[in-house]
Parts: sequence; structure tokens; C-alpha cells
Amino acid sequence: MVEVEGSEPPSLRAIARRLNVAANALYNYFPDLADLHAAIAVAGSRKMLAAVKRGIGATDARQALDRFSKAFLRFARNHPQLYDFLNEHHPDGRDAAALFREWAQLMNSAWSPFYEPAMMPKVIFAHAALLHGMITLERQWLWRNAKRHFDFANRTLLDALLSPKHSRRRPPQPGAEVLKFPWD
Repeated sequence: MVEVEGSEPPSLRAIARRLNVAANALYNYFPDLADLHAAIAVAGSRKMLAAVKRGIGATDARQALDRFSKAFLRFARNHPQLYDFLNEHHPDGRDAAALFREWAQLMNSAWSPFYEPAMMPKVIFAHAALLHGMITLERQWLWRNAKRHFDFANRTLLDALLSPKHSRRRPPQPGAEVLKFPWD
């Protein structure tokens, strides 16, 4: 319903109508609207994470970063309402914490061949900011020839971040947790 009807989440009553059940029955699963938003955000984030993982596939480290970017952008372009919803409604709780750890592990594994743990949060933030900014410019400003420009921007950022001047190529240390989210 979010993908079809927009980033504004459906109400419990609207979902009940769609499922052809009494609205009171849904309150057993979602006591209030915040719980519904959290469940939608977790499900949407899992969908996006799965799409990004599929997009990366089994490749070398540099190519994995490029494929990460392309899969992220493809998901945001193909699911614009869901992407907006995910940016406006951040889940919390155990399910969300586990999901965010999966995202952190994916990002850590993508960047760890190139950076020491102390630099990882900055590098991952720069990469995420570029990707989110690209989608925002493309969709809200209707930038002409955006895809061509954004492919160049992605390649340029990755090349800059992976240059010997910035990165310190060291193999990741097994078991070392690199990136912690502030809400953990």
C-alpha cells in the first residue's frame, strides 16, 4: 500500500478494509500507528537490503562498492514511495536493531578492505550521503540527464575514496566490529 499510495503510511482502518477484516483485529498486532509505521519500515528496509545484497553479488572489493551504489540507486528509483517512507519513518526495537546491524555488516564488508576501522564511519557516511543526495537531486529537481551525471559522480567519489592518498589497504581483522550505529 505504501508503494502504490505514496509515502504516507496507510491507516489501520485502510489496511483492515484492504484485508477485509475488522479494524479491531489489527490492533492485536499493531497497538497504535507508531507500531504499524515501525513494522512497515522494517519490512521495507529488509526489502531494500535484500535488493542491495543481490545487486552486489560475488565480486572483487572495488566492483562490490560500485554494484552497491548501483543497487541502492536502482531500488530508490524503482520504489520511490517506499524509499521516501523509509527516510521519514525510522523503526526501533529489536527487529530494527538486528536489521541495522545487517546493514552495518554489509557496509563494513564493502569498505573494510580499504580503510582502517577508525575511518569507516566517515567513509560510509560520505558514500551514503552521495547516494541519498543523488536520488534527491534526480527526483526533486528533475535534473536533466541525471543518470549519466550520477554514474560519473559515483565513479568519481569511489575513485577518490579508494585512492592510495586516502585509503589504507589492510585486510579486515576477523571479529572486529567496525561501525556502530549511535542508537545501539
